[in-house]
Amino acid sequence: MISYAVSTACFLEYEMTPVLADAFRKSKFRNIEVYLPFFTSDKPGIHAAKTRTLELIHQGIIRPVSAHLPFGGVWDVSSLQERRRHCAVLCLENMIRENAALLGPNLTLHSSSEPPMEEHPARIDQVCKSLEELIPLAEEFGFSFNIEYLPRTCIGHSVEEIQTITSRFNPEHVGICMDVNHVMDHAEALPEIIRTLTPRIRTFHISDYDNVDETHWVAGHGCIDWPAVMSQIRKIPQDVYLIHEVSFVHETWNHTIDPVWELRQLETATWFLENCDQLIPQIRAFKIPGNN
Repeated sequence: MISYAVSTACFLEYEMTPVLADAFRKSKFRNIEVYLPFFTSDKPGIHAAKTRTLELIHQGIIRPVSAHLPFGGVWDVSSLQERRRHCAVLCLENMIRENAALLGPNLTLHSSSEPPMEEHPARIDQVCKSLEELIPLAEEFGFSFNIEYLPRTCIGHSVEEIQTITSRFNPEHVGICMDVNHVMDHAEALPEIIRTLTPRIRTFHISDYDNVDETHWVAGHGCIDWPAVMSQIRKIPQDVYLIHEVSFVHETWNHTIDPVWELRQLETATWFLENCDQLIPQIRAFKIPGNN
């Protein structure tokens, strides 16, 4: 079954402000992916934002179905320096334990930042070593580490690298988060990529882009062939979450955009995705009045 969700990374500074909390109360969305990197900063108000998020969960206003783990820097599980890699694992373990109440059945994991290609074989082994050390947490809390399909020279930037990592582990513990923005200039290959990775896919990061580099536009505003992509997604036998992860321009003319409006755009994008096989032909056949 397909279920939709929204990443808190969509919103200004990733923070559950009182305004955003009120927007979720008015929204049709309940499922969220919690963007955990927010909780690693030293911004004032983090405790209040976490408390507010927990209150919304307790009230049934939102439901965490996934959490996005921090990445890069001290969180780099692919580091070739063993001490740093081990430190990253410990940092992630502490983050998971401290935020257990914010977690869902899925954890999105970035394998690396953007190392040179010649380092990839060694770094893939380091990622796998880190996962081996983290698997007991997956067993303890009952979630899956989902390796994100990443762009450019990140570890996990191809089907082959994703399969090399995930094939070493039980599918119950290690799956895939398929970010459809991250295939770079191969958008036409998305349906086949999804088909190949289907057995391990647990979640998607959904957005649109320009078939060049990630832009995280709202679905329907870019080049992705959504009827073909959604057709392939509907063939996935296991339950999957389609998580909207978009980048809104949060300020215009010195006014901050209302998150109620942002959530409504994502509600509309969800309707578009559910009906794109009928909508796209209609859009292409549409003639603009007065422009014949």
